[in-house]
Amino acid sequence: MDLASGFFALPVYSITIFPTIDYIRTKLMVQKYFEVLNLFGQYKHFALSTHLNPDGDALGSELAIYSVLKELDKRVHIFNSDPTPDNYHFLPFHQHIKRPSEVRKVYSNFSPEVLVVLDAGSLSRIGDKLARQLQPTEFIVNIDHHQTSVPFGDINIIETQASSTSEIVYRIIQSSGLEIGKERAICLYTGLMFDTGCFRYSNSTSTAHKMAADLIEEGVSVDEVYRHVYDTVPQIRLHLLGDVLQTLETSSDGKIAWLKVTQKTLRKNGCDFSQLEGFVNYIRSIDSVEVAIIAGELENGFTKFSLRSKNRVDVSRICGLYGGGGHQKAAGCLIEKPIDEALAQLTDATQLQINEY
Repeated sequence: MDLASGFFALPVYSITIFPTIDYIRTKLMVQKYFEVLNLFGQYKHFALSTHLNPDGDALGSELAIYSVLKELDKRVHIFNSDPTPDNYHFLPFHQHIKRPSEVRKVYSNFSPEVLVVLDAGSLSRIGDKLARQLQPTEFIVNIDHHQTSVPFGDINIIETQASSTSEIVYRIIQSSGLEIGKERAICLYTGLMFDTGCFRYSNSTSTAHKMAADLIEEGVSVDEVYRHVYDTVPQIRLHLLGDVLQTLETSSDGKIAWLKVTQKTLRKNGCDFSQLEGFVNYIRSIDSVEVAIIAGELENGFTKFSLRSKNRVDVSRICGLYGGGGHQKAAGCLIEKPIDEALAQLTDATQLQINEY
């Protein structure tokens, strides 16, 4: 003890503090946010798009960015290949979404400088025809959270740890200094709720819950959003579900279950593929099932697949074999074969993946 000062005399050490990977990742992402915000400030004309068969996260993130650009007094148009499902017509700004058939008319007096693509793992996911129509622009901004996302943009914000693309957009808006506001909050909460499976999936992180709390503070009515998305299904969808469940089959070990949806079944019920949302979860809940598959017959000879994993099986790896992708527990792909042949091929690949665990 240093009697003169009354304090213990301690040796001085030189300490080097190394930043963590998470810290570096966060700093890099925030830098990307400001790159995007600088583009938003610098340019005047914007086009937005998202993936085929848009869901809650695709629409929620897209419409939130639309409202930001409108608040910044920009000219902005949204073009989606597929129509907005009826249960998302409650979303603010949804009426401004246009279809590919309207591109030529809009472009007669509008030339976008920046294309912003949201929640799409590749540019082709917005639809090949629409992708050609919307290019070229000076910049492409890619905002996504899928594990298998391809960095096709001039600026790529790909955060695979994010619960949803809406979570990324939420952070971008926070970085901008703009208010979230009730309308944007409804859009963002819808995306968050959808991609976390109403906060049932493993991506329902503490960050996602904190975001939800903030959005509720902005005035989101949780029960109203849920009711619009999940409790407003048309009767024809239930008839379709009954027919599709009749096709249920499982592998010999019970670890794979699948459903088939043919064009004939869709026509019989007056439905399209947008009505199939969530069907795969019915068979995912079977106690023995590790991977659930729904196969949809397309008119062009392709078969469309949606896969869900319950535990450790990475379905994005399976779908990646066929040019598809997504997340570990939710992915999709297209196979250029008739439905029965394609299904046999995919279930074989799935069984091989299961056998690895």
